[in-house]
Amino acid sequence: MTIFQALILGLVQGITEFLPVSSSGHLILFPEFFGWELQGYDFDVLIHVATLCAIFWVLREDLLGISKGFFSKRSTGEGVLGMKIFIATVPVVVAGLFIAGAFLDDLRNPTTVAVMLIVWGVVLWIADEVSKRYKRSTTAPARTTWQQAIIIGLFQMAALIPGSSRSGVTMSGGLFAGMNRETAARFSFLLAIPAVGGAAIFVLFDAIEVGFQTDFFPLLVGFAAAFFSGMISIRLLLAFLQKATFRSFALYRIVLGIVVLLIFL
Repeated sequence: MTIFQALILGLVQGITEFLPVSSSGHLILFPEFFGWELQGYDFDVLIHVATLCAIFWVLREDLLGISKGFFSKRSTGEGVLGMKIFIATVPVVVAGLFIAGAFLDDLRNPTTVAVMLIVWGVVLWIADEVSKRYKRSTTAPARTTWQQAIIIGLFQMAALIPGSSRSGVTMSGGLFAGMNRETAARFSFLLAIPAVGGAAIFVLFDAIEVGFQTDFFPLLVGFAAAFFSGMISIRLLLAFLQKATFRSFALYRIVLGIVVLLIFL
């Protein structure tokens, strides 16, 4: 892997991990489009860790509130939120244990990515329209109900399929469950901590098994690119959703999916 490839793939991971457009899908499509070799497991681990660090930095106040609430003697919304995030993580962990391995590897292809981009682009568009009908939406992650957490957790199972987008399916679930757009995005980011951390650990075992393949400088460049672009992506999306909708992201997914199908079919 060259330093330029590491820079591009790091930027792709950092930006698309938090936008509802599928980071895994883009990381599969970019090498396909440019004829690059698929990046090694060690590189995947590092850029996932980078985006995890970006979440910790940008949402540090939210995480501090959750930590204080969790260890407080009194029950607080922030403390209970930590338990709701844990419950919402359980379905994808269980699903991952049953369908991980060769089955998921077989789905890492442009056709699957394209279909999932289109399907979940349509779902995101519908979810965004449905959310307008709620007279009283949930306006903060700390006000998330147990029912909402479970619904979002069930949606997150679909993120195991490349092209679905973990952030996209969880934000869609949040919108369907009655959250406003910014709250659905913020809860999705918090939910990414155990999900992305778990995925990084899972891929780390694969990296150890096959051996580390990427040189030091491409790893460093990829990490830095994913970390800084991830921070910017989180902040911009939260600001964007205060005034705008998810429809532009849904449209992007659908158009990209159609283009990929036309190219690879």
